[in-house]
Amino acid sequence: MCAMHAMIEITLDGYTLSVAPGTTLMQAADACGVAIPRLCHHEGLPPMGNCRVCVVEIEQKGRSRLVASCMYPVTAPVDVKTASERVLAARRFVIGLLVNRNPKAPVIQKLAREYGVEPEERFAHERDLCIRCSRCVRACEANGTNAIELARTGFDRFVSAPYDEPASDCIGCLSCAEVCPTGKITYTDSESGRAIWGRQFELVACARCGRRFATPEQLAWAKTPAEEARTCEHCRRAIYSATLGTLERGL
Repeated sequence: MCAMHAMIEITLDGYTLSVAPGTTLMQAADACGVAIPRLCHHEGLPPMGNCRVCVVEIEQKGRSRLVASCMYPVTAPVDVKTASERVLAARRFVIGLLVNRNPKAPVIQKLAREYGVEPEERFAHERDLCIRCSRCVRACEANGTNAIELARTGFDRFVSAPYDEPASDCIGCLSCAEVCPTGKITYTDSESGRAIWGRQFELVACARCGRRFATPEQLAWAKTPAEEARTCEHCRRAIYSATLGTLERGL
């Protein structure tokens, strides 16, 4: 038998709640409806903690400090403040850096409005939508394809295929585009196929509805069964629902 882990009692913005050991502060806040901003974090990806807009203030044993809520696991009772003056000041500072570098990114514009941050005219505003959150790279790594990477360091970092060439390991799955918070990663789907990261892919047409829904490379990588590879996800759900309804009526 597995031993049950005792729940840990924490205080979050004055409310007391019990959480399982290892729960992050962001997860705890989400569970009780307390909003914490985030950019680099995505629930389907390993946490990174590099954007710093999700900082919260914690107090333990009379000492307080700022931590990234997406990366801080609860291991002992802790008092958490998600909107203290110290937290708000730290977030405004980070958002100020982002809005000066990426003023065209809608997600940054929204945060700037919410926190009352204005861009400073003395900075050369960058037209690039990329905020270097690494979501796209982590999604590609999670897939195991590693087709793209963060190149260079510091202010000059950018997302690219290795050696800035067409991404030879890309399977055209669009995982990178789906997790990008700013719309920086673009692609085109047409009757002739899908174009992304300097590559052109064919698209498989659904045998049921005719919609082109995936690349052969994507289906092969996922080891999709032959029957499923002939139909898109929408049609597979429809077939499943119809089959389930028939079975229920026969009971």
